[in-house]
Amino acid sequence: MRPRAQAPRLPHLALALLLVAGCVTQRFDTVELTSRGPTAEELRDARSRAINGRLPSFDERRQWENEIEDRVFRYLREHPEIEQTPRYTEFRFWWQVTPGSTRDEVRVLLDEPQEKTSDPARLAALAQRHWRALQGKASEAWVYEPVWIVYFGDAGVIAMVHRVSSVAPVE
Repeated sequence: MRPRAQAPRLPHLALALLLVAGCVTQRFDTVELTSRGPTAEELRDARSRAINGRLPSFDERRQWENEIEDRVFRYLREHPEIEQTPRYTEFRFWWQVTPGSTRDEVRVLLDEPQEKTSDPARLAALAQRHWRALQGKASEAWVYEPVWIVYFGDAGVIAMVHRVSSVAPVE
């Protein structure tokens, strides 16, 4: 019997490396203007993945939830007028940024952003194709990497932009 010829393994290895590289590098090629912004929980999970390479453990989640509840309740005690606004439910129960949220409310929910900018060229670059709708209204943007940009006008949040990868899982 003749020994069976072995197929070269180099093409298979190269293909595997390309697939891994494609999964590791994430491209954000769709920019969506959304009516609801990030939740505090969503940003916590994204930060945990970026820093630890995993979602937070049960104990880490419980500690974080206690901390954010304390911050939200403290803010509500200091600003009872928010209870009369349409965004109260999202702030109090969902811990979510919505149009009209103040800078302080965003800070309570999401902490400090990785970047703050009021440069019109940078605002336009972040908004990409949505800049035409925001131009003249947006005076500042806060960037929460890797996927959220919160735009502020004079009265508070006017828009949220969500950068989505073409390889992101569909939920």
